Amino acid sequence: MKHLIKLTTFSMALAMFHPCGVRAQSAGSFVTTVGAEWLDFPNSSAQPIVSSSAFGTFTSPGTNVSVHNAFTPSVLLTYFITDHLAVEGFVAVPPKLEVSGHGNVMAFGAGGPSLALSNFQPALTARAFAPVLVAKYYLGGAESKLRPFLGAGINYTWFRSVQLNPLFSGTLSQVAGPGGTAQASASPSWNPVVTAGGTYQINKRWSLTGSVIWFPLKTTASFNAVNADGQVVLSNKTRISAAPLMVNLGVGYRF
Repeated sequence: MKHLIKLTTFSMALAMFHPCGVRAQSAGSFVTTVGAEWLDFPNSSAQPIVSSSAFGTFTSPGTNVSVHNAFTPSVLLTYFITDHLAVEGFVAVPPKLEVSGHGNVMAFGAGGPSLALSNFQPALTARAFAPVLVAKYYLGGAESKLRPFLGAGINYTWFRSVQLNPLFSGTLSQVAGPGGTAQASASPSWNPVVTAGGTYQINKRWSLTGSVIWFPLKTTASFNAVNADGQVVLSNKTRISAAPLMVNLGVGYRF
């Protein structure tokens, strides 16, 4: 991943605008870029887990989570409004994120049973849908071969197929009693986005693009014990902060 970031940074630093004789990135151009995305979560963390039941509400100090890195294919759709200003939509195959838990959950207080999250790894998995829409400003002219860019925009992230570790799920189901189940979810969120990178124009149609995208992702993860009547008998919540660094490399085609 560090090599990808260095490559993108190097492309930006090479702001030498060599004319290539074609206006491949000019007003009205539409470029589709297909590539791959590396998601790095260097500073993921969570607030202590809060558990609520008929016995009261208790916080488990020292509990935390870490989100594992992931890799997935990606597609960028870029439209040039002017020679310098473009709008871009970014989508990727929803990666399967793995979340590891740390510390001990004391759902019924300090005097009750303690559950070590280290026994359930990963504690949770989920598919993340995180499309991005940005406005980008390109340096250099439309005929330049190398064009660094900066951008900002918005992201909406939601999660599907949120699943607990089978052993963790089984433990919660026992708390729910006969016929009980464990249910997990993660809340969606809107997030501001910043991006930087560069495009190298191979010829009038084809190009190479490298970029880095960052946004402060937050979600509330819940994992509950639900009895046979559908009532939540034990709820557990934590607020997760992930702030992924998304490194993208791709090959673009101008239509």
